[in-house]
Amino acid sequence: MNTGDAVQQLLDLEAIKTLKHRYIRCMTQSRWDELQTLLAPDVQASYSDGKYVFSDRATLMGFLRQQDPSGVPQLSYWHVTMPEITLHAPDRASGIWAMYHFHLQKQEQQQLEMFAYYSDEYRKLDGRWLIARTGYERVMEQSLDRSTLPALQLLVG
Repeated sequence: MNTGDAVQQLLDLEAIKTLKHRYIRCMTQSRWDELQTLLAPDVQASYSDGKYVFSDRATLMGFLRQQDPSGVPQLSYWHVTMPEITLHAPDRASGIWAMYHFHLQKQEQQQLEMFAYYSDEYRKLDGRWLIARTGYERVMEQSLDRSTLPALQLLVG
């Protein structure tokens, strides 16, 4: 492998990492218009161990927007780490990411935590890496009724 190819591979790996981190930030902050720009038009997605499956960007975005009704007091965030990215071709790659997810329904004081592994496929279109397929399988999920912990306080959020 020549130096130019090696440098391009490193640039591609960093671009894919940035893409995934943007995806997570957009999910956390409900930035649906920005999130849409990160997905291939024919993106395939599978969430909750295949409970929710989508085969195009429009359907997936409709679902995500519906999950975030304005005025509903909830807090969610995702954290991904430990990427295992494989470049298959100059315009194709795959990745596995460890993911931690936290969700809180504020009014009901119900908390959900999950650890899972995301499996992604990426495609480079017009010089930009996009998510072509994404989904996760849960390793662990737990819930907590926070109302049973009277001293627990949410200080920010």
